[in-house]
Amino acid sequence: MLVRGKKIDRTAVLRNLQTIEDDDYDGFVLLVQAARNRHIVFDPDLAVWGVAQHMGIVVDCNHGGVVEFDESMRDFLRDSNNVDGSDKHPFVKGRY
Repeated sequence: MLVRGKKIDRTAVLRNLQTIEDDDYDGFVLLVQAARNRHIVFDPDLAVWGVAQHMGIVVDCNHGGVVEFDESMRDFLRDSNNVDGSDKHPFVKGRY
């Protein structure tokens, strides 16, 4: 999905975000909060971090509970037009 220095595959990332949103809405909310706030601390053992890391959305959730993003992914998730993972119904879910 994401290789450092390359463009993000918007379609794949949005599809992965929709999967996370459908499977774990609370985790999706935390993921969006983490993208918008570099200093917010979370439980590093939450399932959403492993799933998001496997999908290439986050780099890691370190032991201090701070989520690490590649900067291009952070910018993508912070863009209010791209927060919602649904292409069909934008801004229905996931906008905070």
